[in-house]
Amino acid sequence: MATYDNTYSRVVAWLKIILPLLALAILSTLFLVARTIDPARSIPFADVDIEELTREQRIGGPNYSGITADGTAIRLRARQAKPDLETPDRIIGFDIDATLDLADGRSFDVTALSLVLDNANQFARLEGSVLIISNKSVEMRTQALELALKTTRVTSDTETIVIADGINLLSGSFLMTGDGNADSPYQMVFKDGIKLVYDPEGNKGP
Repeated sequence: MATYDNTYSRVVAWLKIILPLLALAILSTLFLVARTIDPARSIPFADVDIEELTREQRIGGPNYSGITADGTAIRLRARQAKPDLETPDRIIGFDIDATLDLADGRSFDVTALSLVLDNANQFARLEGSVLIISNKSVEMRTQALELALKTTRVTSDTETIVIADGINLLSGSFLMTGDGNADSPYQMVFKDGIKLVYDPEGNKGP
């Protein structure tokens, strides 16, 4: 019995020495093999340019709606828009759909690649493959179209193609104005080199 107690005591004594040494050896090994952590590499978005993100503020799917003094309803929709950093009162939009509902019942659907909405001067300029389709089966194509937002005034300073029933018209520019009433009906004026072709078969193309 005494021999057992002595052996047990010696084992416990040795363990008190060996276990701390073993723990110290394990900790030393961990520190030796641990790799140095690069703080920049530990952040997955370290390469993002914060200033660029600030500059490129964008809004998805914005809409503008308004009514002119003479009753034309204007709706502008963009797939994406951002502020003009050089002119704070302007918004730049992309992939544009627009609708003009005139007071006399006519309407126009417009598509364009881009738009500049100028709040200070109250106009919107659509640019790039502008297509205008009216509910009277008239189709117009041009590269730039400017809409006044306070009154009904639509202008284009670029070559315009108009296709209607049997009529193909090519002009350098056009202007549409009017209040939609008997005293001031809506009028479209084409100018700057006009080419008009009448095709009784109704074929499209100037």
